[in-house]
Formats: sequence, C-alpha cells, structure tokens
Amino acid sequence: LRNPKEEKKSNDCTIIGKVAAHVPDLIVYGDFSQEVPFIESFDGVLLFADISGFTALTEKFSMDTSLDRGADQLTQTLNHYVGDIVEEVLAYGGDILNFAGDALLALWKVQRSQLSDIITLALKCSLRIQEEYGVRETEVGLELRVKIGLSAGHISKVVVGDNKHQYFLVIGRAVDEVRLAQNLAKASEVILSPNCWELCNRTMIEIERIKDQRAVKVGNIEFDEFFWKCTEYLQHYPTGESNSESLFLLLLHLALLFQIDDNQPLEYLSELRPVTIVFVNLQFDESANTLHLCKAIHDANVKISDIIYVFRGKINKVFMFDKGCTFLCVFGLPGDKQADESTHALDSAFKIFNFSQLTFQCLFSCSLHHTVIGQKVNLAARMMMYYPGLVSCDAVTYANSRLPHYFFEELPQAEMKGVVNPGVVYHYLGISEKTGKGTCIGLCFLKITQCFLGREKELEIYDILLKGFVGSTEGHVIMYEGLMGYGKSQLLAEIAYLGHEAGHRVVAMELTKVNVQQNFFAIRTLMAMFLGIDACKSYDARQHILQGKLGGVVEETYYCLLNNIFLVKFPISAEVSKMDNETRTEEMELFLVKILQKKDILIFVIDEAHFIDLASWEFLDNLLSRIPVFMVMSLSPPSRQARLPCVSAANIINSAKTTYVQLRELKPSVILQKACQDLGVVSIPRELETFLIQRSHGIPFYCEELLRNLHLNNMLIFHPWEEEEEEDDEWEGLFSKLLVINSLPRLFIPSEEHLAWRSDDLLDDLFSVGIALAELDNMSPSEQMVVKCAAIIGLTFTTELLLHILPEWTKRKMNQTLAALVDSHIFKCFNKRKDSQNAQSQDMPSTELLVLMYRSLDFFLPQEQLVMQCGVMAFCMPLLQEAAYEIWLKSQKKALHLKCVSYLEGEAHKCRRCGEGDFISFHRHTVEMTLGSTDMQAGIYTQESLVTWESCPFSAILSPARAEEIEREFLERLDEIIQQSDRGREKIRRLGSCECEEIVESVFVPLARHCMAMGEYARALYYLLECAAAYLHLSNNYMAFSNLDTAESLIKSVDLRATVINQFEEATFYSLKGEVCYNMGQMNLAKKFIRKALILLNRRFPFTLIGVFFKTLLEVSKHVIISPCCCHPPPLEKKLAFLYQQGHCLSLLWQLFSLDTATNSKKFCRLAALMKVNSAEESDDESQIISSYTEFSLCCQMMGYQDEWMKYELMAIQRSSHLQVVGGGLLTTVKLAQSLAYMKLCLGNLPLSIQLGKSTFIIYCEEKVSVLRERHLTHLFSPQAIEHMKWETAFLMHISFTGFSFKSFKECLEFIQHNEKNCILISQNSIMLGLYSSLAIWFARLQQWGNFKEPFEKARRLLRRTNASFFATSGFCRFLECEVLVLRKHIEEKPELVRETRTKTLKDLDQVLSRCSTSPIYYPRVYHLKAYILLVLGNEEQSQIYLSQAFQLCDIYGNLLEKSWLEISNVSPESPMEDLWLKAAPDFPKWKIGMTEKDFPELHKTKYLLRVPALDINNPFPEPEIPHV
Repeated sequence: LRNPKEEKKSNDCTIIGKVAAHVPDLIVYGDFSQEVPFIESFDGVLLFADISGFTALTEKFSMDTSLDRGADQLTQTLNHYVGDIVEEVLAYGGDILNFAGDALLALWKVQRSQLSDIITLALKCSLRIQEEYGVRETEVGLELRVKIGLSAGHISKVVVGDNKHQYFLVIGRAVDEVRLAQNLAKASEVILSPNCWELCNRTMIEIERIKDQRAVKVGNIEFDEFFWKCTEYLQHYPTGESNSESLFLLLLHLALLFQIDDNQPLEYLSELRPVTIVFVNLQFDESANTLHLCKAIHDANVKISDIIYVFRGKINKVFMFDKGCTFLCVFGLPGDKQADESTHALDSAFKIFNFSQLTFQCLFSCSLHHTVIGQKVNLAARMMMYYPGLVSCDAVTYANSRLPHYFFEELPQAEMKGVVNPGVVYHYLGISEKTGKGTCIGLCFLKITQCFLGREKELEIYDILLKGFVGSTEGHVIMYEGLMGYGKSQLLAEIAYLGHEAGHRVVAMELTKVNVQQNFFAIRTLMAMFLGIDACKSYDARQHILQGKLGGVVEETYYCLLNNIFLVKFPISAEVSKMDNETRTEEMELFLVKILQKKDILIFVIDEAHFIDLASWEFLDNLLSRIPVFMVMSLSPPSRQARLPCVSAANIINSAKTTYVQLRELKPSVILQKACQDLGVVSIPRELETFLIQRSHGIPFYCEELLRNLHLNNMLIFHPWEEEEEEDDEWEGLFSKLLVINSLPRLFIPSEEHLAWRSDDLLDDLFSVGIALAELDNMSPSEQMVVKCAAIIGLTFTTELLLHILPEWTKRKMNQTLAALVDSHIFKCFNKRKDSQNAQSQDMPSTELLVLMYRSLDFFLPQEQLVMQCGVMAFCMPLLQEAAYEIWLKSQKKALHLKCVSYLEGEAHKCRRCGEGDFISFHRHTVEMTLGSTDMQAGIYTQESLVTWESCPFSAILSPARAEEIEREFLERLDEIIQQSDRGREKIRRLGSCECEEIVESVFVPLARHCMAMGEYARALYYLLECAAAYLHLSNNYMAFSNLDTAESLIKSVDLRATVINQFEEATFYSLKGEVCYNMGQMNLAKKFIRKALILLNRRFPFTLIGVFFKTLLEVSKHVIISPCCCHPPPLEKKLAFLYQQGHCLSLLWQLFSLDTATNSKKFCRLAALMKVNSAEESDDESQIISSYTEFSLCCQMMGYQDEWMKYELMAIQRSSHLQVVGGGLLTTVKLAQSLAYMKLCLGNLPLSIQLGKSTFIIYCEEKVSVLRERHLTHLFSPQAIEHMKWETAFLMHISFTGFSFKSFKECLEFIQHNEKNCILISQNSIMLGLYSSLAIWFARLQQWGNFKEPFEKARRLLRRTNASFFATSGFCRFLECEVLVLRKHIEEKPELVRETRTKTLKDLDQVLSRCSTSPIYYPRVYHLKAYILLVLGNEEQSQIYLSQAFQLCDIYGNLLEKSWLEISNVSPESPMEDLWLKAAPDFPKWKIGMTEKDFPELHKTKYLLRVPALDINNPFPEPEIPHV
C-alpha cells in the first residue's frame, strides 16, 4: 500500500505538472533567485503569429448572441485554431511565451552561433503552419487566416513585481522587429525582419522583396536534411524538479492557487465571466536603454498595482506594444468581483492618470481562461490609440458606473480600425471637489402620477404606526430590510411624499458606501437639510440662515459649536474655548437636540441606513430616547452588509421602539403591471411577460434593468392603442389574455425583427450580474464549487444529486459547506420539495414579518445537522444561480448536465402510490431512445386488471329487481372498502401519500432542462410532454401550457423535425394542447387540436353529419363484435399507448360536443363516447372499460337516452366488482361512485346520491386518493374556476331558498364581478345561466329592478346555448323563476305587458319540463312554479293539481327543501303568511360548522313568499295600446 503522504505529494506534483504545461519553459526553468526587477539577456528567434479575421469573427458572435455568451463560442473556435498552431510550434521546438487575444509570441532560445540554422527551423515551422492551417473555415461562415513575422537577435527578459506577484516580458530590438514584420504581412504570408534576413542562410530561402522595406516575404525553403541538425542546437531543460512550485505563487492568480489547494479539477478552473478592463500604455523615448526601460516598467507596475489593489484589481498581462509597454488591468477576476467594479475601474484609471499622465483606457470585456479577449477588448485597444492622454470609456461602462453625468464629457466620434460602431465615447473627468462641489444626495419625494405598485402592505404599516406615534414622547423607528433592487429607495421616496402631503416636516436623504467612513456625516447632512443650508455654496449664506433660525433656541455664544459640522465661522466664545473636545462634542449634540424639539411631528427618512457612520448611530440612539422623532430607514440584510452593526445600531435595531419589516419579492402580476407602468403602455406580449417574470424573480430593480437593456438594444417598438376586433381563439394568447392591463394609452409589442426572440438571447444587465458574481467571489473555493454545481441543477436542487455531480467530494464535506452557505443566506433548506414550493408560492403579508431580525439561533439545532436532515435546498437569490451557471464553459456545462441526466432518469416516473408509471401511459414504449428502466406500468396495466368478465344479457341487467340488487351490492362493496381501510392503514402508510408533484418538480422538469442544455432535443421533448401531462394530472394548466409552449418552440427550431418527434408524440402533443384549451374554456380550439391528435392516432373523427351517420353504424357493429368474453392475448405496450391516448382524446371530445348547443351536436357527442368504449374494450383493461361505460352513461343521461343511460351504468357497476381495491382499481371504483352519485342526483334519488357521495368522501379521506385531492391553485390558471363559480351559484341559491347563508351576498357579487370575464367561465354556459339567474332573482325579490335587468338579459342570451345537463336544467329553473317574478310585476304595474310575458313564460315552462327528463329532481320545482303561474292567471283548480304532484314527487325524491317551500305556498291566499325571507334579507344568519336546526328558530319558514297579485276580473290581460301614427 502507498503511503498517504507520498500519494498526496504525487498528486500535488501531477497538478503542478499540468499547470506548468501552460507556463513558458523560459519561466519554469529560469533563474529567479535575483531581486526584482532584473534583466536576463540571451539570443534567440521570435515568431509572432496574428490571426486575420478575428475582429470580424468577434463582431459576428457579438451580433448573433447575447453579450459575451458568444465569447464561449469565440473561445472554442479560437482555441481549436490557435491550438493547432501551438502544436506545430512545439513540434518544432519552440516555446510559447504568451498570448494576446488573437496573437501569440514564440521563442527559440539558442547560442548566437546557431541563429542561422534556428531561423531556418522557425521559418520551416512558419511555412508548415501556413500550409496546414493557413485558412480555416468557421461555423458562422467566416474564414480565419494567419499572418506570421519572424525576427532574430539579442533579447532581454525583464521580470518586474514584488514579493506578492511578479510579471515577465521580453524587450529588445528583436521584439520590436517581430511586431513590425507581422504588421507588414498579409493573410497567409511569412515576413522576415531585416535583422533576421541578415542572419539567416539565404541560400536555402526563396524570397520576394517588399517595396521600400528591408524586410522580405518568404516564398519557399529547402530544409529536410537540416532538421535533425537544427534540433540538436535547441536547449534541453533538465528533467528533474524545477522551481515551478514556488514560482507559481508569484505568477498565478491567488484565487487559482486556492482552488488548486482545494483539490478542484483543473478543467473546472476555467470560467466565463464579465469583467472590467483598464489598458495602461507607457510610451518610451527612443533613446532609453534596456536598464532605463526595466526600471520604468517596474516602477509603473508597483504604482499601478498599489492603486488597483485597493479595488481588488489585478494586472493580467504586461507586454510591449508599438514602442511602448501596455499593462492590461482586470477588475472582476475570480475571487475579486465587486458589484461597483465599473466605478472602481474608472477611479483607478483616473488616479493612475494623475500620477503619471499616461494614456489608458477602461471598459467592459470578458475573462476566458483568465485571458481577456472579445469585441470590447479590441475596442479598448483602438480607443487607447485614438484618444491619447484621456481616461475614456464606452457607453456601457458609463451606464454601469452609476455615476452622475457631470463626471463625464462626451467625446467626438472617431473612425477606428476594425470597429464598425463604437457608440458614444466618454471622457471621464474624475471624482473631485470641482465636479462634486455643491452636490448633495437626497431622496426626491415629488409625487409620481402613477400608482405605487406592490408595497401596499408596507405603506399600510407606516400609516398605522405614524397614527399611533401622534402624541408620543419617545421616538419610533421603522426599518425596511431588503436586498438590493427590492425597491427600498422607491418605498422611502413614497413615504417621504406621504409625510410631506400630510403636513409633517420630512427630512429625507440617501447614503452611499463612502459615507460610512465620514465621521458624523449622516447627522451633519440631516441637520443641514433640516435647517435648509444643504444647498448653500458659501459659508456666509449658511451662517446667515443659521442666525435666523437659531435665534431664541440657544444662546448665541454656543453657535460656534456648529463651525466644524456646517463649515461656518461663528466667533468662538470664551465658554466654548474653555471646553475640551469631549465636552464640546456633548454640548454640540445637546445643541442639535434642542433645535429638533421645535417640531410637532418630525420624520427622518434615511435610505441605505447600513452606511450610517458610528458617531451618527450613537447620536440617533440618544436622540430616540429624548425627543419624539419618527424615523424610517432602509437597509440590506445582515449577511449583505460589509460590516457588523455597532453597539448603538444594534440597540436601535433590537429596541422595542423599532418595527422591522422584511421586504419580499413582488408578485408576478405586480411585475407585469410595473412593466406596463414603466413603459407607459396598455399591455405587453406574452413572450415578454414570461421573460420578465422568469428573469426578474419578483425584484423590481431587475425588471427595470431588463427593460432598460431591451430598449438600449432596440428590441422594443411602441404601437398606438387600437381597439382590437374579436379574433379566433389562438394557442399563443391563451394566458396572455388574462393578464392585459387596460388603463394606459399605448400598446406595446416587439418589433417584427424580434417577434421570435427568446429570453436566452437577450442582453443581461452586467450591473445585476456583477452583484451576483461579487457574492460568489466572497465565498471560499469549496463554497464556490458547491454553488456553481448547484446552479447546473437549477434554482431548487436535491442534496443527493448535488453530491453526485460534485468532483470526488465526501458527504461530510458537502454538508459542512452547505451549512456554511445556509448560514450566509446563500441557500435555504427544506425537508421536502413541497415545502420549497409552498414557501415560494405563498405571498405572506408584510404584517406577519414585524419581528426583529437579529436574534440568536442557539436554541435551534446546529446548522450542519439541519442540512443533513434536509433533502431539498434552494437558492435564496435567483440571480446568483443564473450568474454561477453562466460562468461555466459550454463543454463543462454539457458534461455536468449529462451527469444529472444519468442520475435522474431512473426516478422519472409516477410515485409509488400512483403506480410508478408514465404520466402519458406507456409513453416510453413509443420512443426509440433508451430510458431508465423500472417496472413503470405495474400500477397501470397488470394481469390483475385483465380479469375475464362474464357478462350477463343486457335484459337481465336492466330488470328493476336486478338493478336494485346491483346497486345494493355496490354500496356494500363501498362499505367493505371503508372497513378495510382501517385494517390496511399500515400498508397505506408504507405507500405514503402522493408525491407526484414533488417528482415532477425535482425530476421531470430538471430532466427536460438538462436534455435541452445537452442538445438532446428528442429526449428533451419526451420529458417536456411528460411534464405537461403531469401538470394536467395535478390540475396546473398554466405550467402545462408553459411546457407545451417550450415543446412547440423546440419542434419549430430544430431542422430535422422527424428525428425529434414521432407520430405518437405529435398526437400526444396536440392532445395535451386540446386538454389545456378545454380547461381554459377555448372549446373551438380544443376541438381542433383533439381532431388533429385523433388523425395521428389513426382514429379519425368525422366532420360532417353524413360521416357521423356512417361512422356510428361502423362503431355500433364493432361494439357488438368486440365481446368481453373473448379470450385473446393483451395488446403490446406500444399498441396500448395508442389505445389509451385514443380513449383520452375521445373522452375530451364527447365532453366538448356536450357543451355545444347545435342541434346535431348530440350525434357527434354520442359517437365520440361510443368510440371511446370500443377503444377501451380493445385494450382489455378493466379500469379503462369501466371508465368508458361510466362516461357513455353520463353522455346518454345528458341527451335523455334513459335506456342506454341505465344500461351502461349498471354494466359499469357490475364490472367494477372484479377490481382490486388498491392502486388503479380503487381509483376507478371511487370515480365510478362519484359519477353514480351525480346521476342519482339527476334522477332524484337523493338518499342514494347522498349515501354514494358520503362513501366516496370517506374513502378519499382514508385512502388519500391523489387525483381527487383539492388543489389550491389560482382560479385563472385552472379549471377550479368552474368549481369556484359553482360554489358561488350554490351560495346564492342557499340565500334564496334556505334562509341562511354560507357567504354574504356582497361577497358573492364581488367574486362574480371580478371573474365573469374569465374565458374558462364564459365557455360554461350552463353554470353562467344559473349564476346570472340567481343574481336576477335576488334583485327581483328585493324590488331592485334597475339592478335586475342586466343579469336577467345575460341569462336570457344564454338560454339557447345550454344543453340538457344537470346544471343547465338548474339554471333554466332559476331563469323561469325570474320570469315568474317579472310576470307578477307586470300584473301589478304594467297590465298591458302581461299577455306577452305570459306567452314567453309558458313557452319556457314547457321547454324546461322537457329538459327535466334528464334531471327528474327538478320536476317538483317546475311544478311548483307552474302551479303559481296558473294561480296568478286565475286557474286555481289546476294550480292545486300541480301543487299536489310537486308534494308527491318531493316525498318520492326526499327533497325536504322544496317541500318546505311548497308548504308555505300552499297556504290559502285569504290568510297569507308573513314573508320572513324579505324580513331577514339581506342579513341572513350565517351557517357555521357544528350548527344545527335549533340554532335557527323557524328556519324552515324563512322562505320567500310568492305573493299572488290581484287581477282585473273584467280585463285580466288587456291588449297593448297601439300608438297612433
């Protein structure tokens, strides 16, 4: 066995060796024992190769992709090309000294006498490069070529730096000449410098003279016999240990060394990140010798390092450039990122400029392999040359610096080589007293005409506390805590405005980072603003104002105490001159307190309060206990502050007088309203809505920055608002219609060039990314690695998957690192993913957050122990996840995504409780790719479900005795299931509750994303469809829509469409779209998609009535042929997948046709239901067959086909007796019981319906059947909107009939008004008919005929568009009651309209009686209303007959509610009862859980009394008068 210490040493040597391969041999084996700076001189040959076409390629990548995302592609393209050239140089014995973007410098170090032969060797190498790699085609259609220059002679290696970091460069005549030679070369040429031509063996080289130049162009060379001779001259370095290990400490970036010490793989050290660069160029006098150059470069290096070190900048390269030396300084390398690095870079540049009057440049670029390349670097180099003697920057740097405009000056445009459009160039003037004199930072509280969005709760807290503060003798503080961008400044500006408008004295200010180091700055500024001297430019003006305001407050002898803080010159009095400094400070503070005591209500508003200096905190701490001052502050969370709060700050924060409010992210709806408000538009496109919601993460500042960047990149266009004509339903607008804001004057849409834009291709805001990268760089290398790997997984991740992709980590190390990240508020911990989803979905009101944040956590479990118990974690700051993900290179991402896919695919199935199958039944058997194998369909299609069912003749089933026996057996079976649930509870507990939602979020959604990132589009489509089906299974239509939308974009974007989607998946795609449209109320669109799906599933559905006729004949004959008794092997899995999907589509289709009011829709509806039965029988699956029988029975019930209705109902009941009472069998049984309860309700068998419903509910509660569980989703994004409206209708009916309420009428009315435009509800004509009729009844009973008209007319328009369903019949009965009340009104008030109203009412009465054949339960109600109509029309005898029939039917059906109303109506008109309903309205007693009839005295009498009006006996129904013409 090897010794661990030796093994570690061996590993270290291996790592050092790998790193050393990237360092020149000149350095690895050089002598660095001398003190810096030092010079080492030698002879050699230099090769300088420059890539031609690189600038055009950079421009191409920059235009085709988002900012610096093309840098990854650019790097790969350049690496492949330059890598081939490097291999060739190394093969010929050269040493690569350095790279400079698209150029490289190579050296052959030899003796002076060997130069001639080595020139020949280098020349042969150059010609070989031109021969093999002279032209390289790129993937974007551009060519790369190489230009080469050679020189030879005396060379000096200069080493500069200090004991922390050292740099080397080569100087000398040979270095200058090689650059000149390369400049003379054209693409695919090799140029020899004059000195090189003098020293070479001219007899072997063919050349071409260059006009007016001593340098020559090489044509060809005879070389082969000299190759081995030349290689003998090359310097051979020793194979033993070098000085590389100690040298790396000086030459390599410190962050890299930390990562190497952390044993991170070298391939993970490369990153892609935005940085800020500064070019500093030194120009030398031509007479300067080597020693002078060395000393000047060293001195400049030391000074530049000292200046930029403070701002965490680094010198990345030092190289000679056009008779000068250029320092490439970088801000934002790994470990050094800061949010305000642009400002730091500008400040550093200005300080360097003032120090040495050098020419330099600063602007944005990117860091790749810690070598800076890109379009911006090329621009920087050009601007350095075209704007000498200035600190210049581009528009991006100007914008991201966030500095005031008066620190800059726009420069005239200059044409620069290789730069197409440089944009505006600015001259940075620097932060100085001259530019900043007289400026003061304060909060503007001018009222904006737009409303302040999303912070109503926070403003309410302020308002409540301010009202409670009135009359207080002590101060009070509100602290609003939030991350940067949460809108703290805007919130405080709004508060300042509100205070000012209320007539209070408000002093508002904003602090910056520099203020924390300025003693007493916060109080000095507040008092200056309070006294009105903040804008005074001279001390005389300030002194004059102070004298006017301080008179009578304190003695004039103490005015001199203000000299230092307000820069005034009051004479120093004798009393003050005798005070020591401490006493003066105390007296000055007392002086300030006296000044503040004059105001009744004083409000101090301090933004960025974490930048308050120590002395100011101490003063504020004392002030709050002395005078009543109301303070409003904003600050960052403790983990985001640069320092811990001082004692005084902690006292204020933890004081009982402080209210601490934590700001949360804004809701998506608020973000969209804010976007429209900021842009001044009515609405924005759905793509932009999705982009803003996903990218802003609810943070208002990010929303603003995203919009600003879109605008700067000309990706927006504004169109005038025009009333849009009603268009056909479209898939793309399914959800955006619900989010349109209609209060502003203009419509906003993307320009035609960007209609297909994707969020991944948009410009990211570098300032926001800088914040996240600064957070990342402040972590340890281990923490950075965990965050970067977690970012690959996503915003939410499991610890098991994280451990799987971390490079050779132990679980203990991961838990320790995660614990540290949780402590730092980088990650948050959840026991289950559901907890994560619930926490993210809840929008807790801020009033629940009024707690102090600085609390000890000692009483909790240790953080590491909590992490060990945690299965799921999430990023606290989503932007950090995005930034960490983007710094990976493309190849690294692909490898890590592949790891994730290989780990997750084994878990890609339903939960154990639901059978572990695919969400799209047998989906995996229809695709050719290899997926993780499990017993997926065990819970869906097992031998247990293939029980042979021996059916008896239909006539036997339909006999009344047999029917009752079957129903009784089914009820007994339900009772047995309930009894078994107690005995089998332990087994159920082992199965656990449904975890499908958790699996979708933690497995399927990440799998789709990982496959997309890998370019595995067919596999990605598979998981996107599974996600959509899963979300529909979970009743989340919005997420299903989102995944289908992504799938559609994927299908359209891939050229080889056939390789991505097969016929079954295409059919499933349309089927899922149809289901979403059905749930969202877009019925025509749903039919269109379902028909497409059926065509692809080889189950074409006819379009015409003739086609329906013949197809029905065919399906009927097929139904007879497919006998359940036939024994044949079950279909193969792929066939089953098609059959299951056919059944699903046909189930949706018959329901769609059932909602259609066209005359022939019944035939289409019945055909679809029959085709589903045949598909189910062909599958031989009992659950499918029973489900199809149940649906066919429901279909027949809605159409009034009572024989088929009863027959298939009993067939389903009898067949269900063979099902297992676990898994799918239990689910089918419960669904059957539900359907039976509904059908018995329609039939009027209330006792049986109640019994079935109760049993179903008990089984659900005991077994927790997942599909039936209630889901709390917003009504806009789910079919739950229909259920909500059903409940509201039921609440109104309860108020109308029972005399007590579940909800008040006002609540019901508000809900209806808010949701009546919902497209889901608009499609539900039956429910809306009952809803509007119930509203009309309420208003008619209360004689509010003005409010009655609108809902009554809406209900009338819906009559023709309803079918014979239960809800439609219910709604029709309600509408009939409205007509009855109108008839009574006309009899009493407008006799001339009675005849017309009577005719309409009797006609509708006949129609609703015909509909009662499908819902007999409503016969008593209809007979009741008919009896009343006959009574008011004078036919009392016939009225009593119908009342008697209604009583009999109530007894038969057990309808006690209707019977109690009939009893009131049956009272003789001569002795009418008191109308208790009208007496109680509108404040009916409210029902609560546990209340009984005893709680409502005479409850059964609290019914609306249908009064009988008196008719004119002589002329009961007068003809309406015809006006004279």
